[in-house]
Amino acid sequence: MFLRLFANRRLFVLLVSVILLTVTVGMTRSGRDELTWMEAGIKNTGAWLNGWFSGFSYTALAWFDDEPTAEEKENVSQLKADIARLERENRRLKEVAQYMNENKQNYITAKTVSRSPDRWNDRVVIDKGKKDQIQKDMPVITSEGLIGRVSAVTNYMADVQLLTDSGSGPGIAAQIQSGDQEIFGLIEGYDASRKRLLMKKIPSGIQPKKGQLVVTSDLSDRFPGDLLIGSVDEVVRGDFGVDRMVYVKPAAQFERLHYVMVVRDPTKIKLQKHRQKLNGKEKGNGGD
Repeated sequence: MFLRLFANRRLFVLLVSVILLTVTVGMTRSGRDELTWMEAGIKNTGAWLNGWFSGFSYTALAWFDDEPTAEEKENVSQLKADIARLERENRRLKEVAQYMNENKQNYITAKTVSRSPDRWNDRVVIDKGKKDQIQKDMPVITSEGLIGRVSAVTNYMADVQLLTDSGSGPGIAAQIQSGDQEIFGLIEGYDASRKRLLMKKIPSGIQPKKGQLVVTSDLSDRFPGDLLIGSVDEVVRGDFGVDRMVYVKPAAQFERLHYVMVVRDPTKIKLQKHRQKLNGKEKGNGGD
């Protein structure tokens, strides 16, 4: 409408004339206190036109102004945060799925639901339990490597003791992959200052090399073999000087644990049942 107005030359000339006349009247009023009816009409018409042009300009600016409101900005920020969270979840689940496809083991995928600040390096709680066939002492891994074992379990949840827990607990039978040579030892403890696991009871005549992989041993009574633990970082003398100790750089990151996998090895489960049965018989014989 605004463009059609200026396209009509006669109407445009008329508007310009009215405006010029208004200006002229204003300049020639001198000191009169009252306006004639013609001056008042022209002034009112000019004011109406000025208001119309101002309103049109404001509407046009508002139409083309894309600046969002504070509420719209907040909604956009929240949507971006949700998208980023979903992308992270999707990426982590893809890593878990890829690991499970590449490694033919019996895994129970679980999500970390709690991590106590005062025991950050000791325990995490996962959302799976006995109802999902999880048992005490089952190893727990991520797509990067071993992180710990199930320390306690209820019907719907389980506590996981991390490898970084330097407190009490049995060691983990492990071996260093060194070609044809078998180098066995026990993962016992964690050096928090160096962020390294401690592999002990390695014979003094053996010299592991930095970078060699450390995995679980299939001789363990609870852990299946070849679960990646980390790599050799440094070799030092043992506590009593007659053996060697290895600082192992963990393969898994313990700071960011979102989705984990509990390894359910049928062979180890049968072994545990076998030992429990034998222990029951021994106790029964002792009672007789």
